[in-house]
Amino acid sequence: MDYVRNVSSSQPLDELTYRTRCEYLIDHASELPCQVFINLPEGLFGNTDPKWDKVRAGSKERCSCGNERVIVPSNPRTKYEPSTLGQIVVSGKAGVYLRPIGGDKASAYFKLWIESGGLAFINDPLAPPVFNVDIFSIKGYALDKLAEVLPKQTKPPVMVKPVGDHKVPVFAINSVDVKAQTATVTPDANVEVFNPDDYPDSHKH
Repeated sequence: MDYVRNVSSSQPLDELTYRTRCEYLIDHASELPCQVFINLPEGLFGNTDPKWDKVRAGSKERCSCGNERVIVPSNPRTKYEPSTLGQIVVSGKAGVYLRPIGGDKASAYFKLWIESGGLAFINDPLAPPVFNVDIFSIKGYALDKLAEVLPKQTKPPVMVKPVGDHKVPVFAINSVDVKAQTATVTPDANVEVFNPDDYPDSHKH
C-alpha cells in the first residue's frame, strides 16, 4: 500500500510494478484499513489498455477521464464503537482531522471545525485535488439546532462516511456549547485524530 500511495511525479513510473501493486490491493481489499487513491497512466486521456482492466474493474473512478481512481476497503465495520480516545472538543477554524487508523494523510475522512455558529465539515479534506469533489461544498450543522436535538436522542448521533458500497462510522456528536461555540465528539474505534502538518503528502504521481 505504501508503494502505491507514495509514487512520486518526480520519478519515472515503473508501470508494471505499479499495476501489480494495485492489483494486489484489489485482491486484498477486505484487509485495507483505508481507501487508496491511484492514477492510471495516460494523464488526462482515458486509459483503455486491457492490461489495466483488472485495476479498472476493482476500483472506482473519481474523474471524467477515468484515470483518477480509488481502491476502497471491501469489508469495513459498519457499526459504531466509541474510541478509547474519548471525547474530542472541536473549536475554531484550526479544525480536527479524522482518518482511519493505518491510513495516510490523503485518506482523512473529515475535517471538523466551528464556523458561523455551526459544526462545519468537509469530506476527503486532504485527498489529491482532483479527487476532492467536496472542496467547494462545505457542509455543517447549526449549533443551536444541535443543542435542541441532542438531548432528545437516546444515544449520540453518528456521522458516517460512504466508502464504496458501505457506510463507515467516523464519529458521534456528544454535545455542543452554543455560548462557547464548541462541539464535543467521540471518534469511532477505527478512527484517529491527527495533525496533517506532521505528515508528508503522499500519492504524488
